[in-house]
Amino acid sequence: MTLRRWMAAAAAVAGAAVLAACGSNTTDAAGSAASATTMSAGTTTTAPTSTSAAPGSAVGTVEMRDLGGRRVLADGAGRALYLFTKDTPGVSTCTGECLVKWPAVPGGVSAGAGVDPAKLGTLTRADGAVQASYAGKPLYYFAGDKNPGDTAGQGVMDVWFLLDAQGEAIR
Repeated sequence: MTLRRWMAAAAAVAGAAVLAACGSNTTDAAGSAASATTMSAGTTTTAPTSTSAAPGSAVGTVEMRDLGGRRVLADGAGRALYLFTKDTPGVSTCTGECLVKWPAVPGGVSAGAGVDPAKLGTLTRADGAVQASYAGKPLYYFAGDKNPGDTAGQGVMDVWFLLDAQGEAIR
């Protein structure tokens, strides 16, 4: 075997090992990947409705907005918020590389227009970070949404969805 073929084979094996370590890793049509294989126990609490966003965060409020022809949950800047159907109430299962593509919405947000303050809460992730939740569902951004109003994460891998005012997935 020539050195070039040997190096190509080694690279292929290394690549396969990296992908296997990521768990269930699927790429959507936009080329974004998400991985969520680790369950994270969490605690759900009700978020105060007058608290500002976590330090370094521009979230501030969670409100209903008209984005992409739908009325959806968004932050005060108009960035779409998503749920992950593999999560369970009060528990975020998006960890590691998944959080790179789907950053958690930090806790400490307040209820804005059209949002039921009783449904807005927080949970504590396995890594100790506090994440915002709505109707018990952990909230996320999509890294592929480059501008306020973008909804490119809607329906990704048939597990990531925008939320309606009741906290249900918009399919």
